[in-house]
Amino acid sequence: MATAVLAALLTGCGDETKPAGTPTLPSSAAPSVTKTTGSDPQTAFDPCTALTPQFVSEHQWNALPPAPKQNSAAGISWKGCRYVAKAGYGFTIETTNGTLDQVREKFPAAVDISIGDRKALRYEARPDVPGGCTINVEMKSGSLYLLVDDPDGKHPRHLSPCDNATEIAQVVAPLLPAGS
Repeated sequence: MATAVLAALLTGCGDETKPAGTPTLPSSAAPSVTKTTGSDPQTAFDPCTALTPQFVSEHQWNALPPAPKQNSAAGISWKGCRYVAKAGYGFTIETTNGTLDQVREKFPAAVDISIGDRKALRYEARPDVPGGCTINVEMKSGSLYLLVDDPDGKHPRHLSPCDNATEIAQVVAPLLPAGS
């Protein structure tokens, strides 16, 4: 069961983070996410609406309109948006019911970091594919998932993907509602 859940963690993260051989659920074929009340991270925070057009513009993340993403597999779900910065790199911000413990089990080399007053894990889900870095920021019943995809090193300050992901997480995490 743990293997299926952990495989699902990767499956819902998009093509950028799946290990070789992991099956893909196309977004159109992915089961819909059932929202629940209470501590569901997906009802507590919606990256697609929390990152307002003004906020996205201020950070120059508005090269393209945000692209909604939603996936679900083996009881783990992800919901959020993909953004493209004017510099040309892309990133995804989604809420997930996948916990830091589940991420740690799948990625034992993940580095513990703090984003504001929240625990987080930073890791390269696909070290064989350069340019990607993932951060999961702890939420009450899951985490905020952030993936930077910059294989061509387009960040204007030449930040590594992990430094870029950390910087984005530090800007976005304060938008999380207190208690989420």
